Amino acid sequence: MKRRNRILITLGVIALLSVLFYLFFWMITTPFDLFPADPEKAARMRQAIFNIIQRKGIQVLAMVVSAILISSTSLVFQTLTQNRILTPSLIGFDAIFVTVQTAIVFFFTASSIVYLNAYVNFAVASTLMVLISILMYTLILKKNKNNIIFLLLVGMVLSTLSRSLASFLQTVMDPEEFQSLTIRTEVSIANMNTSIIMIAVPLMLFIVYMLIREFRSYDVMTLGESQATGLGVSYAKKMHGALIYIALAMSISTAMIGPISFLGLIAVNAAREMLKDYKHFPLFIASSLISIIFIVFGQGLIAETGYLTTVTVLINMVGGAYMIYLVLKENKA
Repeated sequence: MKRRNRILITLGVIALLSVLFYLFFWMITTPFDLFPADPEKAARMRQAIFNIIQRKGIQVLAMVVSAILISSTSLVFQTLTQNRILTPSLIGFDAIFVTVQTAIVFFFTASSIVYLNAYVNFAVASTLMVLISILMYTLILKKNKNNIIFLLLVGMVLSTLSRSLASFLQTVMDPEEFQSLTIRTEVSIANMNTSIIMIAVPLMLFIVYMLIREFRSYDVMTLGESQATGLGVSYAKKMHGALIYIALAMSISTAMIGPISFLGLIAVNAAREMLKDYKHFPLFIASSLISIIFIVFGQGLIAETGYLTTVTVLINMVGGAYMIYLVLKENKA
């Protein structure tokens, strides 16, 4: 068995154990009578256990979907930028999400169907985010010869402007609507928005399928634009399509578990170090499994220790330190 396959199988087993840990570890640490003599009490207990596992199962599904989207888009984004320390969050998708939600409440009120209905809200927010992304790509990339670094700079400026606009709108809106908005926009792993899971899963499958179809082209694109173009890859077309999928994927993950800036950085680079491979398909599998382990096991550990901190804080701490290490390593190289 190849070394790569052994690593992938090991990561898969650890990811599965992480899911089982999150689903069932509370049964070990919570004292209760598993087989009560009273039939009614036994029925209530079975129903309670089923409800808990069902709720945790939906949460696991949301975390898995978000982990796969974050890792796959980070992998492709690093290929497009030719840089291992960049992630899609630098374009400011999380800030755009907050601004879109603020604008919906400000112009339609918190009692409108556009805001209250989870699916309508997600459809409007994701559509606007994709349209903004397409507008950015059209105005910036085509006029600057596909200079994606310039796109990142514009994205960082746009992120700052979006946050400022959202803050301004929040200061002049009704206090009750502001409180409702805060609940929706302060989404995190501990406060997941699982109401859109039924639409997030098929969208995730669609995005992953479309990216996997292009993995061979992305393998060639790692050589750079001029070499890829010389080998017959339509570089600009592939890049624009990938950026649209990235925008949609980031809108899904941000809407469900909030922004996690460094998760993609950790997962993709750890996968590269483990596999020592340039091919996108094995890197996609490995980075997705690493992301699942970080989110699911981390959240389970945090929950069982009484929520002393959050998984996002731990991921950002590890990711920040790892980013510094990568910068120093690349500088030495």
